[in-house]
Amino acid sequence: MILHSRRLILAVSFAAVLLASRTTATDPPAFPPLPTAVSSLGAVECYGYLYVYGGHAGKTHTYDTKTVLGTFHRLKLDGGAKWEELPGGPILQGMNLAAHGGKVYRVGGMHPRNAPGEPADNISLKDCARFDPKVGKWEPLPALPAGRSSHDVVVTGDKLVVVGGWEQKGKGEKPAWHDTALVFDLAAKNPEWKAVPQPFQRRALTAAAVGSTVYVLGGLGEAGGDRRVDVLDVATGKWAAGLALPGADRVAFSPAAAAVGGRLVVNTSEGPVYRLNGKGDGWEKVGEAKTKRVVARLIPYGTDAVILVGGAGGDRSNVDAVEVVRLDARREPVTADR
Repeated sequence: MILHSRRLILAVSFAAVLLASRTTATDPPAFPPLPTAVSSLGAVECYGYLYVYGGHAGKTHTYDTKTVLGTFHRLKLDGGAKWEELPGGPILQGMNLAAHGGKVYRVGGMHPRNAPGEPADNISLKDCARFDPKVGKWEPLPALPAGRSSHDVVVTGDKLVVVGGWEQKGKGEKPAWHDTALVFDLAAKNPEWKAVPQPFQRRALTAAAVGSTVYVLGGLGEAGGDRRVDVLDVATGKWAAGLALPGADRVAFSPAAAAVGGRLVVNTSEGPVYRLNGKGDGWEKVGEAKTKRVVARLIPYGTDAVILVGGAGGDRSNVDAVEVVRLDARREPVTADR
């Protein structure tokens, strides 16, 4: 009887340890919140760190020199418990970061010139810069041909690719919508920005690179939201039509996308995380964000998870949560109505 009891205790203990290990393996890590709750920020992973730059910390559609930030921080993804402040730069929102060769790139962005309470005076900057973590400094790069904000930037191979956006020209001036994408060859001896005709004019969109293919998803045109997806083959400069985003038309505004394990993944304001299927002819639901948000950033985390960073929640207040969403192995096919 005693021997039987001991075996039972050991079996129960082993089961408890096994369950605990499985729970630990599948539970997402808890990252500290952003230093400030922001939306429309730039974010990228580079050599094991999550970098975030700028963003909007004020009320929706109200921009000024106090509520748009120029701060720059990073967090170690493996066990990091505290954000490290790095040298910042111009106050910017409506921009993004990209990473290549261990360095972080910043391209354009919207820069308000008005103090709080003054009439809006927003301009889109041409400025581009590169941050080298080894020396802890920014260095300027060749400027864009024209100011650009509310766009996105990705890296494919050695090329920076900028898509979408518009140029805001300041108080009382009408913005100009961009109809070209831009490519910057980082491997060139004397790199310069080269224009590629763009079959759309949209801002508040998102982009992700899978191999030499750049997916441009959603956004706003002069007529409103558009759930369309455009696909650029960077090697040839040719565009093709992709599958529209699933969901209601409102998901067109500022979704967030990333490439995870060689597959396109996107999160929309309704909360779901979708992945383009292996054949590229359908969407599948593979996750759900706890905090619904727009104008956030989506960062790949290993081969089976993404990190949602910042954004604006359903009540339009800015979000400081850094949320990990595991990608479910079960695939739930989802269709778009166009």
